[in-house]
Order: sequence, then structure tokens, then C-alpha cells
Amino acid sequence: MFLIICSCIEPYEFVIVDNEPVLVVEGYIADKSFNETLLYPSNGRYFTVKLSLTGEVNNVPPVLVSGATVRLISDEDEELVYTETETGVYSLLSEDFRAVQETRYKLRITLPGEDEYESEWEALPVVQTAEMSEIYFTEKEVQVYTLELGKDVIKTIKGITANVNLPENSVKLPIYYRWQYTPMWIYKPPITSVSNPGHICWVTDDNYLKDYALQMDIAGGYGKELLFMPTVRNERIFEDFTLLVTQHTMTESHYYFWKEMQEQSVGGIIFDSPPYNLQTNIVSVSGDKRVVGYFGVVNEQAKRWYFNKKDLSYFVPNTLLGDCTVPFQDPAPECFDCREYSFGNITEEEPLWWR
Repeated sequence: MFLIICSCIEPYEFVIVDNEPVLVVEGYIADKSFNETLLYPSNGRYFTVKLSLTGEVNNVPPVLVSGATVRLISDEDEELVYTETETGVYSLLSEDFRAVQETRYKLRITLPGEDEYESEWEALPVVQTAEMSEIYFTEKEVQVYTLELGKDVIKTIKGITANVNLPENSVKLPIYYRWQYTPMWIYKPPITSVSNPGHICWVTDDNYLKDYALQMDIAGGYGKELLFMPTVRNERIFEDFTLLVTQHTMTESHYYFWKEMQEQSVGGIIFDSPPYNLQTNIVSVSGDKRVVGYFGVVNEQAKRWYFNKKDLSYFVPNTLLGDCTVPFQDPAPECFDCREYSFGNITEEEPLWWR
């Protein structure tokens, strides 16, 4: 049993000279193309670069940068141009492009005001890894402090961990891992009929399980816990749940960028209000303006894992009907129609790869 202390965390503080906006860059390329990621299985992943400007830190969201020109350049004189697919998000709309060994790449970013930024040359890590293992779960209980009636109370939360086994590291050189997650689940409103529209939806949510796990490995041959997910009163597992676990192996400097970010950022998420003293491989080439972020080139593997509450050793009741039929209170719209569900992105179309 583990103890988690939930308390107020002071945000990391830094000084912005003259409140100058700072460019924030989020992006990577991998050795798997869009078409190859369809086989994970998934809906596919294009390589993207997200650009934003941040100024004052305290509770002020970054401003997404539209109208920039983003190029990917290789040391073999290949140049690819990203397309702005949504505000501040630039996509490399090639279904076949992937990073290859012994080729170096860099980003070149030109903002609408002609400010120009470039990353250092980056390449795939030299050490290759064995095939990623299947994902498996273990049951676990954690204790958390919660505030009830003005007093701190310790509560036990039942849940599961998702885990992966690391392969034996035969070369005995450091391998730098990062895992991130894409969840999806079925939501069925408790007051409806299968003959009604909106009686079943598939849901994704970028804000659920949005943290990541890291590991520097020199031996292998052991299990790695990736995340903890509560089970009781978690409507995401009442019907069926799946998680795409994407594994990146990367260079040492790229790994330590993510490690510092995880240690210093509240919640471990990079671009809510990024600390400015992190190492970066991106610089301004048209002046001395600050920039935050890291452009990486990674080896990528992924496994899709399905989980159903029937897999547990204990019973988890579906509490949605009780929550929707509170006396003297009208049910919420999502009690009748899954398209009104409050959390995440909704579709009534079952993914082709769903089990």
C-alpha cells in the first residue's frame, strides 16, 4: 500500500525580462510513419509542431501562434513544409515520411514577424531496442489525503497500474525511455434505449492520463509501472476501456529535458506554464529572444491495451443511474444522450480497430 499526499504545490517561479513573450515549441519526429501507426492499431498519427507564446506566468494561458512557416530539414538536402491544421498546430501531412538512421534533422521556424528559430541537428538514438512488451495491469490501493468538513482525512482508493516489461539490455549502454498514453472508452447514458440516437459513444480525452513515465535503463529484464488509474466510481471503465501506450527511446539530452520538465512542472505537463531554465536545443537565429522546448528524433513503438472491469478480482458497480436519479433534481443531459457527455471528444462511430 502506498501513501500519496495531496497538497498545494507552489508553481515554479522565473523572471521574464521586460515581460517579453517567449516562444514555446512542442514537436518531434519518429521512425514510424503515419501509415505504420495505423497498425498499432490506431487512427494514425501525423508529426506535428505546436507553437505558442507565453508572457506572464500566473494563470495566463499561452497564445497559440498562427501564420508561421515550419520546415523540417535533413542533412541530405531534403526539406518538408508543415501545414497549419489548426490554430498554432502545424502538421507534416505525409503518410509515408519517417526518420531514418544515420540522417540528421532540424526544425526551422519563421514567425509572422520574421523572427526565425532553428533547432540543433538531431538524429535517431544509436542504441536499438527489442520489441516492446504487451501491457498488463496489477491491482493496487493507494491512500490519499482529502479535506472533509475542514479536516484532513485519509482515504483508500482502489485502482490498477498499467505496466510494461523492459527487455534485457544486452549492449549494456544506457537506453532512455519515455511512455505516453492515449485513452479511449465507451460511454452509455443510463436513461436511454438502444433505439435512441446517442445511446452509445466512444470518448477520447487528452486531459485524462496526460502525464508520462520515464526510465533510464542499463540492464533490462524487469517490470516498469507506468501509471495508476482508479477503478471505483470511474465511469471510464463501466463499459470498456482501451489505452494506446506509445514508447519512445531517445537521446540522453532529450531524455533529461523531459525529466527536468517532469520534476519542475506542476502536474508534469510541459506547456501549462513552462519553466525557463530548462535545457533546449532551439535558438533564435534572428536575435537573442528566449525559446522553450525541445525538438527530438525518437524510436517509436506502441501497444494497445484493453481493460474491462470484469478483469478485476472485485466487483465495481456502475453508479451512473444512481447519479442521474437524485431526488428533487433533474437529470443532466448526458444521462439521456452520450453526445452530451461532459468529458472529452465524442463520436458515435465505432473505431475500425475496436475489439
